[in-house]
Amino acid sequence: MLNGLDRVDWKRLRHAFGTAEDVPALIRSLTSQSPDERQAALSELHGNIWHQGTIYEATPPAVPFLIELAASDETPDRCAILSYLGTLADGTSYIKVHGGRPALPAQEVSAQLAVEVSWVAATRKAVKSGEALYLASLGADEHDICCAAAYVLSRFPDEAERCWAPLRERYEAAETDDLVRCGIAILTKDFSAKGTSDTQWLLRMFDKEKHSSVRVALAVSVALSNEQRVDDALQCLVTHLLTDDQVEQGYHAQPWDSGEAVWDIVRALCASNRGRHMLVDRFNQLFFLGAPRNRLDYIRYVLSGEAEEGSITGVFAQPMGLLTMPNDFEELDTAKDPGQLSLDL
Repeated sequence: MLNGLDRVDWKRLRHAFGTAEDVPALIRSLTSQSPDERQAALSELHGNIWHQGTIYEATPPAVPFLIELAASDETPDRCAILSYLGTLADGTSYIKVHGGRPALPAQEVSAQLAVEVSWVAATRKAVKSGEALYLASLGADEHDICCAAAYVLSRFPDEAERCWAPLRERYEAAETDDLVRCGIAILTKDFSAKGTSDTQWLLRMFDKEKHSSVRVALAVSVALSNEQRVDDALQCLVTHLLTDDQVEQGYHAQPWDSGEAVWDIVRALCASNRGRHMLVDRFNQLFFLGAPRNRLDYIRYVLSGEAEEGSITGVFAQPMGLLTMPNDFEELDTAKDPGQLSLDL
């Protein structure tokens, strides 16, 4: 494996911390018999050719070698490399994230941005070239390999005609594998957000699903879609606003960083006016019922990102307090139970 790695002029290429001459040794270390050495190498690669979400000149040339490693049964930690390929496909430009240096003229910033965007496009193209590998790995019996491959495929929601059907078929084949179903269900939200999912299929799967982590993940996708019949999905999401262990275990067991379920739940509820109303009512009900303050505090923290876009208001600088909706109290369905009221502080 890795023939041609030394034929790349890595010293000429740059990553987040300068010359990329360390990259070939790091890639070779991914085949080490030492778990510590492999982990250290992957950690370094997460900090140089991909750094806090940004892509660099040395990133596209590294991708083919990572695909080669991920394709070999002799490679340890194949699922980690597959997941990393999905992470690379999601990378963006440094200037898009951080902006240009103030000392640089606007014209130079614009020119550098164009160069960085070309690196991002080249990286996505390079990752996409391994599609045959991802489709084959999707059929693996091992949960980690299967869902890592699904993760890479889901990074291309604009190509649903090539990626959605295999994910849907693998989900249906995993009738007795809750972790595989959960992993694929979590990933369907990217297609729903792009409007490329099959919402009728999502609704059918949601209606028949019993496992709470899978059901929540499907409800997120339904709520993010343009489907009108979402009340059951929204109710599922507000019911799990204080997520239980089974839901979180399904999310945390995935081979990529899927985060905590509450982030997906809040995002999905805030995608519609009705969902936002239901979220506010449920939060305030939990507030009056004495739900754990640290959990409510964390929900407010998650909501603070949505509040920046004007979907929900509240005094987020304060740890506790009721939530409000801006300028539309007349639309709220209020009840005699004060736990159902949405009050302005």
